[in-house]
Amino acid sequence: MRDTRSQLRKELHQAGANAAEVDELLPIASQLSRLSPQQARSAKSSTFHLVRLLRPVVFTASGLALGMLLIIISQVASPTSILYPVQKISDGVAIDVHPQYRATVMMKRAQQVNQLVSEHASSKKVLATLADYTAEASAYRSMPHANYSAFEFCKTNLEQAAASASPEIKHAISSSLQSLETT
Repeated sequence: MRDTRSQLRKELHQAGANAAEVDELLPIASQLSRLSPQQARSAKSSTFHLVRLLRPVVFTASGLALGMLLIIISQVASPTSILYPVQKISDGVAIDVHPQYRATVMMKRAQQVNQLVSEHASSKKVLATLADYTAEASAYRSMPHANYSAFEFCKTNLEQAAASASPEIKHAISSSLQSLETT
């Protein structure tokens, strides 16, 4: 018994307990050896069940955190990025929740068109992003409280893009701007 207490005291010190903590923990630690095998199994079983119950919660929380991180990162993705579809989906959800967010999405798409043209991206990507812009702008224009300064911001970005774009892209931008002015 004395050797056991001495050994426990030594192990508690090695684990980082100070003298006062050792004095508090020693009676508890010495009781552990007196647990019956049934009590020890029960304690292990309780811990195992708790871990089994918490595992789905941990996986769910991890999945949600990872999903949120993916959405946050996708907000700065270029249309050439593999995260662009995530951006479009999250933008659509945000617009469903808060329709005025459509102005932000519209301005983001206009900036993306300008960025793609300046990076000499493929015509296919530029035209697809311009189509996304046109759809957002058309939907935003039909809203009762459309902010026309947002359209001016977009127009400036698209005119900058058109200035250095290929004739095909320049024509598409011009058509998009004209179609929005007549609606």
